[in-house]
Amino acid sequence: MKKQLLLFATFFLLTHTVRAQFEIGVSGGYVNNYVHTNAGYRAFTQYHQYSGFTAGLVLQYRFNDWLAIQADPSYIRKSYELRRDHFFDGIYQYNLNGYLQLPLMAHFSFGGQKLRGFVNAGGYGAYWISGRVKGAMANVFSSNPDVPDDEQTSDFFRYNTAYHYDEKYTFDSRRDRRMEWGLVAGGGVEYLLHKRFRFFAEARYYYSLTDQQKNYMINQVPRYNDTYVLQAGCLFNLRHLFHGDAE
Repeated sequence: MKKQLLLFATFFLLTHTVRAQFEIGVSGGYVNNYVHTNAGYRAFTQYHQYSGFTAGLVLQYRFNDWLAIQADPSYIRKSYELRRDHFFDGIYQYNLNGYLQLPLMAHFSFGGQKLRGFVNAGGYGAYWISGRVKGAMANVFSSNPDVPDDEQTSDFFRYNTAYHYDEKYTFDSRRDRRMEWGLVAGGGVEYLLHKRFRFFAEARYYYSLTDQQKNYMINQVPRYNDTYVLQAGCLFNLRHLFHGDAE
């Protein structure tokens, strides 16, 4: 009986401590993604950054007032644009890629009791769950006349109707590497309201260490995501969720 009471008391104290130190919340924000690669093998072609969004949960376990562990299970859109110029002016493609992502970070905070700054650093894993491609390409079946001799070749699309497309991306297990691993770092400010809610705003950078492609061809040019995020959110302590009291 004494042993059971001791175990129960220990469990209660641990649970109470975890609730006091564990915080949960939501976040969302703006994403700007760029594919780091070399387009030199393809004439008149450039890769450009493209906007997206992110939304998810924030889980934080605080060891003390300046150190915590944080995990952010979330959905994030990592997209990019491919555009061609000169004779190929008017040809473009948007690659809209969705990932389920889990950053795991050390959270360091500093400052006053309510308004504090913080820095996050760690790593992340992401799984490429969806994709969509849309754009325009030269229509080789166009019945329009060829470009006259006295016109510039950059006027191609004045005389030929472009083929526009918008379709779901089909994954190829031989080519696409759907798991992504990388490093993450960020910094921001947080404000504690009524000792219950912790509002925050953060700028974050994700640096991918994983090529989007498997090694499926000779002289392959790697492609890595570089992702910048501006986000905001709110955290609250589990103790207040269950008891509704503020210390």
